[in-house]
Amino acid sequence: MSYKKLFWGILLVIIGLLFILKNMSVIYFDWWTILKMWPLLLILWGISLLPMKDYVKVILSLVALAVGFLIVSKYDTRERPFSHWRDHNSEWSYDDNNENDTTLYSGEYQELFQTYDSAVQFATLNFDAAAGKYRISDSLLTDKLLLFRKRGNIGDYSMTSNDDGGRRNIDLNIEESVVKLKNTGNDVQLYLNPDPTWDFEFEIGAADIDFNLSKFKIGNLNVSGGASSIKLKLGGNVPMSNVNVEAGAASIRIDVPESAGVEIKTETVLTSRNFPGFNRISKGHFRTDNFSTADSKIVIKVDAGVSSLDVNRY
Repeated sequence: MSYKKLFWGILLVIIGLLFILKNMSVIYFDWWTILKMWPLLLILWGISLLPMKDYVKVILSLVALAVGFLIVSKYDTRERPFSHWRDHNSEWSYDDNNENDTTLYSGEYQELFQTYDSAVQFATLNFDAAAGKYRISDSLLTDKLLLFRKRGNIGDYSMTSNDDGGRRNIDLNIEESVVKLKNTGNDVQLYLNPDPTWDFEFEIGAADIDFNLSKFKIGNLNVSGGASSIKLKLGGNVPMSNVNVEAGAASIRIDVPESAGVEIKTETVLTSRNFPGFNRISKGHFRTDNFSTADSKIVIKVDAGVSSLDVNRY
């Protein structure tokens, strides 16, 4: 068998295994990490031109790949300020003069927040995240506009914002793009201020999402994920809430209040559906009896692959 066929076959198998391990949260990397390794192509090309037996070329190529991934996994050029972290009642302690976008680093712990301004009546959170666990609770209230806390080494996050009249737009993104061979996870808690009306845009990979939003005013909630476990609990706190969920292989549970009029529209492939208290209007279209008369309405749209979908009234 030629060196070319054998090498590229092994390389494709390795790349496939890496993506499987990433989706299982064993390691973390992204495409930017792969692009940073482009000099390896020159090394592999040079090995292919050497006058030696094919099996020797394969061994040298695999060694070069292993060394390349090892270097990238240890490489991180960003400097982080020293700060103090203490685990007491889940509190962080950090002093900083920037009141609007403050960040805390200490090993595997990070905190970001946005200060609250009573002029902000609407808030939009655009969250481009990685695999991990994400929590919002009706007990995780804050006098800030938004408080973000993360545990784990999967990467650091950055937060930027801008004001547009009475709306604040917040972008929360993962920054670090190194390979993590000793993954300790990505456990995120979001604390929200209950006064503004919130819009959410979540782009999340293989994730475990548990958002109890029953005490918050939710305008639009869009969640896009891969292989995910998604739990949402909504309250009827505004006249209209729109919920859109797009997922691959997912377990989806959405709890809605009985007082709200709820409509469900689904486009699914292989999905088990459980909608107690809903009437079937047409294929993939369901409503509660009180949809036309309720003061608060919730419209749920789900586009999923192989999944289970439960919508329950409480």
